[in-house]
Amino acid sequence: MTELRTHPGAPDADVRTEWELLLEEDPAATIFQGPRYLRRWQETLGCGTPTRVHTVHRDGRMIGVIPDANHRSGSPNGPEEIRRFQGGTEVTDYLGPVSRPEDRVDVAAAYVGNLASDVDWDEFVAGGLAADSGWPDAFRLAVDAAGLRLLDDRVEDVCPRVQLPRDHDTYLDALPGKSRQELTRKTRKLARDAGELELIEVPPAEIRGRLEAFLDQAEESSPEKGGFFGRQEMQAWFAALADEFVDDGAFRLHELHVGGLTAASTVSLVRRGEWGLYNSAFDPALGSLAPGVVIVGLLIERAIEEGIAVFDLLRGDEAYKYRFGAQDRELRRLTVVRS
Repeated sequence: MTELRTHPGAPDADVRTEWELLLEEDPAATIFQGPRYLRRWQETLGCGTPTRVHTVHRDGRMIGVIPDANHRSGSPNGPEEIRRFQGGTEVTDYLGPVSRPEDRVDVAAAYVGNLASDVDWDEFVAGGLAADSGWPDAFRLAVDAAGLRLLDDRVEDVCPRVQLPRDHDTYLDALPGKSRQELTRKTRKLARDAGELELIEVPPAEIRGRLEAFLDQAEESSPEKGGFFGRQEMQAWFAALADEFVDDGAFRLHELHVGGLTAASTVSLVRRGEWGLYNSAFDPALGSLAPGVVIVGLLIERAIEEGIAVFDLLRGDEAYKYRFGAQDRELRRLTVVRS
């Protein structure tokens, strides 16, 4: 017998502790689905968005967590209430619940069954679900059993990922010849034309002071995203992430120094054997020498040295990601309405 409990806003400390334990036991879960990340999102970017955390229990033991939020959207027939997972795709690459794999079906059934009996929604958008996580199948079963209708079921985005071997030479040998030669050539050309290369991991105590420089470089190197990185709330968001995850080594800031100058920089989120490349930037004056590509290649080498199993380039199918041997991990989005 399963029971669903709803916690408005942020749950208490005991629930957060059990949530963290489930996060460690769920092989598909990421840092984005944990209470620490989502608490920072709610405080910084989710202000004003009604949020809840639903927990599913069996025989008194928590077996699943589903953090969701209410969003209001206008339509020709008036405002609509849309349920989504907490996080928002603007800054959160993976979304959705957390549970042990064997509990997926029961957790989805408890949540959707509760949804079917609630009148305060028009659409439930279950987005950001990794296709190989088991959650899309669990929600399809639950929607059918609850008598609801699956309005849309499609690929929302992809996260290209590189499965890393134990040594860098093996990684390079596995790349297509053209990609391997291109990476080697660009690294050598940058060093020859601009100066000695040095990949620097910014010490934790200095990260807050260097974040502004990273965001400035990101704004300059991505004119189409300039408004994104220049927004005051985005500056607050990166600072909040650093405050939360620097001390345990999950939030990392790297700089590629070329001839003593910062040619490129990256923010990564590293957890449990997976390295997520969260954002990157480069000096546009050196754009023709591809410092952005070079720093990613050096980060992959660093990740292999640390014994990391997966290098995740996160959302987006930009062409450069596949030059590193990345393969798509699909993200599914299911849109549910009443029959």
